[in-house]
Amino acid sequence: MGLSRVAASSCALTAGLFSGCLLDSERPDPCDDAKPGTACMWAGNGERGYNLDNPNIHRLDSILYMPEDVTFDPRDRGYIVDWNNHRIRRVEIDDRLVDVIGTDYEGDGPPEMEDRLPVCNPVGALATTVALNHMTDVEFGPDGLLYMAAWHNNKVRVFDPTTNMLTALAGDGYGYSGDGGPACRALFNQPKALAFAPDGSLFVIDQRNVRIRKIAMDADRTITTIAGTGVAGPLGDGGLAIDAQFGFETGTTPRPSGSLVYKDDILYVADSLNNRIRRIDLGTGIVDCIAGRLESGYSGDGGSALAAQLNFPMDIELGPDGRLYVADRENHAIRAIDLTTNTIETVAGGFKCNTLTSDCPVDGLDPRAIGLNEPYGVSFDHAGNMYISDTHNSRIVKVIR
Repeated sequence: MGLSRVAASSCALTAGLFSGCLLDSERPDPCDDAKPGTACMWAGNGERGYNLDNPNIHRLDSILYMPEDVTFDPRDRGYIVDWNNHRIRRVEIDDRLVDVIGTDYEGDGPPEMEDRLPVCNPVGALATTVALNHMTDVEFGPDGLLYMAAWHNNKVRVFDPTTNMLTALAGDGYGYSGDGGPACRALFNQPKALAFAPDGSLFVIDQRNVRIRKIAMDADRTITTIAGTGVAGPLGDGGLAIDAQFGFETGTTPRPSGSLVYKDDILYVADSLNNRIRRIDLGTGIVDCIAGRLESGYSGDGGSALAAQLNFPMDIELGPDGRLYVADRENHAIRAIDLTTNTIETVAGGFKCNTLTSDCPVDGLDPRAIGLNEPYGVSFDHAGNMYISDTHNSRIVKVIR
């Protein structure tokens, strides 16, 4: 097994938790030489907080605070949405964790606000000077830029990994308006999730507006609503998506809800509050359901996904095998739907384990034997390895392909 050099100097209280004191130690990386089909710890140590004294610490000794998701650039550097630290953090090729977006306080922009003004031609700001407030999703576009759902900022922001500059693409405040015009002047109400079509069109879940919106790849980046009436509910299957209801939470302090995946002119939707996975045929505009029943529960493995029960599906992602993977949050599980046979099975987790109160082992185990704690995200690197954002355990688990 390979060894990773860890130079950690974080020996301070962080968010009320002692971060540990590893000084120039060498120890095995559990993901080195791990067997295919087994799990290993990839980032985070199970505590909640932030390694302030050493922000560039090795990923295994990093302290995360409810990581929401991970995405990978062409070099397979992982970008972690560190939800409650209000940062995007990147795992470098040498396994150091570095902050690339966000500051040490929550907010909406840099002190001078130059990432926002002028509204439709932002100057931009160095990303590590831009304060953020609970980001929920990051996705790379066909242009090689990183797009971010800035949930509490009511914006879609764009990060250039070459210049480290951050700008605002869409969103000029809180509300619902702008359809038919440039996205930079539109109003959002907590945009949660993003998905790209190959032509660069961007689909956005506008969560508290209970709609799905599309930003076109034209000169004005024109925005339109393609699904949702603005009323939360379960209705609409078999009809036009624009007339359908969706289960995105809308309360005063809603849970992040909803996720999107694009494939072959089909938009798959994690309909969280309705405990279903739905799909929208973008050619016909028709919406239907492919998995889950309205009643929450945990059942159906090995059978039809339509007969199965889910419990607040939080994230979806296409795997290298063509299956649709679901972060089944309240079931503490990752499940996979075969889009050809429409069968479903659990591939990781399935029971709760809390690292703050219990030992929750991962390394070397069958992923179905590990306990999770409300996983918000599931993702894949370019080699096909799976990453589980074990959110309430503040760690990221890797499953070797």
